[in-house]
Amino acid sequence: MTVTGGSAAPQITVNRLFATPLIEVRLPGADRLVSELKRTILARRAASPGVRRSNIHGWHSDIEMLDWGGEAAIELARETMQVCGRFTSDVNAAQGRSRYEMGMEMWANVSPAGASNQMHAHPGSFWSASFYIDDGGDAEDGFFVAQDPRFPMIRMTAPDLVFTDETGEKQMSQFRVRPEPGKLVIFPSWLMHAVRPHKGPRERISVAMNVLALPAGAPPEG
Repeated sequence: MTVTGGSAAPQITVNRLFATPLIEVRLPGADRLVSELKRTILARRAASPGVRRSNIHGWHSDIEMLDWGGEAAIELARETMQVCGRFTSDVNAAQGRSRYEMGMEMWANVSPAGASNQMHAHPGSFWSASFYIDDGGDAEDGFFVAQDPRFPMIRMTAPDLVFTDETGEKQMSQFRVRPEPGKLVIFPSWLMHAVRPHKGPRERISVAMNVLALPAGAPPEG
């Protein structure tokens, strides 16, 4: 979109504000975690009806996977929280010591062809994450889709107009991530996101996590 006319080129500074982090990670030992977690999740599904959340069709476990997921689930939780901690700061920490510590909820999703997760966020958490175990065999779809968090953008009168950066790169309103086995994706819990249906011959299997910010030293609940 151009406007003609004008005098000499102005001096321009673009301040890129309020970046939204979306972190993609390949963990050491990811292949082993994939193998162990797949066996555990399929056994749990055979024994439990699951619950209904954002999933459309498919199976969603309870959020207590750390209690039944075995050592692989605990290792995945630990690795995920370490990455989250690297990209988190308490701006009012006393002498560099954060006033918060991390807790976690974890659950599993098993989605046959055609299943999906509707657009949603995870209130009450700080980070959320997905670890992919099986992509279902569809390399063309089944994407994780993150929505631009600046909500009015998708309701503007000219939604086909998008911002560009200094290089001309278009700032689209959605970002897609391919669910490759062994990939860990971490994002702010307030970020609206969805999972598109896949058409693969296998079930898509993933582990989802919420990382909670808990007051440091607080007694355990219950």
